[in-house]
Amino acid sequence: MPAQGTVPAPRRSLTALTIVVAAAAASGALMFAYYAGVRAGAVHEIVSGTPAEARRVAFVREAPCPGGRCQTLWMGTTREDATQVGELIAGRESCEAVAWAKDGYRVGFLINGYQLRVFDAETRKSVTQVNMFEPDATPSSRIARGITFSQNGAAVTYDDCPRYTSGCKSGMAAVR
Repeated sequence: MPAQGTVPAPRRSLTALTIVVAAAAASGALMFAYYAGVRAGAVHEIVSGTPAEARRVAFVREAPCPGGRCQTLWMGTTREDATQVGELIAGRESCEAVAWAKDGYRVGFLINGYQLRVFDAETRKSVTQVNMFEPDATPSSRIARGITFSQNGAAVTYDDCPRYTSGCKSGMAAVR
């Protein structure tokens, strides 16, 4: 015996709605990936410094390179006329601070928290490289902070601090 009654209307297919939602999600994911890639691939200025009594600037730029992220050291009267004075080894070196002599004659870049690379501001040439203390590991468990050049630029004072805790002590190093 045949069944009798009303037959419900055929259900609309959710396929069209599913396609629209999937396309919107894919579009959002592509935009996120694009902006993340642009941000990751951009050149960033990560640290900079200017002297108290001179018109100069020193800064560190970071950019992507085959070994990961590479940092370069720059100096100049302004950012526009700055020239690259050094390049750090990707994955092994990083600049953590820039310190100027008060008169702007010398600048030091603190590498890996313990090594100061000093440059002459006029010639933009390397003067010396000084270990503030001997590192005990990579990265060192200690870090130099608050680097200040002496009046004649022949020495620096700093705080010798544990990297991850408090308890700094004073330190001094000859630069010449």
